[in-house]
Amino acid sequence: MSKRRELEARKQDQQRKQTIQIAVIIGAIALVVIGAAVVFTTINRNPATQSGPTLPAAVASTKPLPANIDSVNRAWGPADAPIKVEEYIDYQCPACGQFARSFEPGVIEAFANSGKVRYEVKFMPFLEDRVNGRESRDAAQASMCAADQGKFWEMHNTLFTNQLITGQENVGNYSKVRLKQMADTVPGMEAVAFGQCLDSNKHEATVLAIRKDGEARNVQSTPSFYINGQPNANVRSADDFRKAFAQAAPNVTIP
Repeated sequence: MSKRRELEARKQDQQRKQTIQIAVIIGAIALVVIGAAVVFTTINRNPATQSGPTLPAAVASTKPLPANIDSVNRAWGPADAPIKVEEYIDYQCPACGQFARSFEPGVIEAFANSGKVRYEVKFMPFLEDRVNGRESRDAAQASMCAADQGKFWEMHNTLFTNQLITGQENVGNYSKVRLKQMADTVPGMEAVAFGQCLDSNKHEATVLAIRKDGEARNVQSTPSFYINGQPNANVRSADDFRKAFAQAAPNVTIP
């Protein structure tokens, strides 16, 4: 072999070795990146490694029940009452929780015994949308599973009693496991039947149909109130409702 050919052969050999070394380095880097991605994904899928609120133990509601309750239909007051109130709620909604805790007791005390007012709860489970979740609808389902046992108002009160006052949403507070823990605090609730109802999504279609009805009526926030079929955004206290009733049904006298 001539000197020139020998030099060319050595040069080609060196180039092959360099190419192999570069390939090995690139492969090693790729393995490190892939491994890091796998670890990151595993950590994020493991709830034990995720940061989030520590949920307090579920507690029983001490709120008294309304008079003249119709638990099956999520209402109180006679069905033929001349004044009909419809409240659209999301159990995750902080404003709904504030109304339930601060104003609803006064409204119930003022009107539930009057025989002139029918008050019905409806669902607008929209706060789950931003995370493609289901905590709002499952909380509503939980109230309807309780209604199957004649305990809608007990569960309704319990859901708001256990609402996170921090205003955090979609963090597991209304997961099905958690909802069962809340139901366990309701006296007389049959846990097995409640759990089967919730796990089967028995009332999901109904909850979503009620939401669709609200959307057709242009409900865009919660709580939203309709009085005799007309929206009213200015009611919270018993006095607010009394004024609204006088406008909606001026011929009706409420003691």
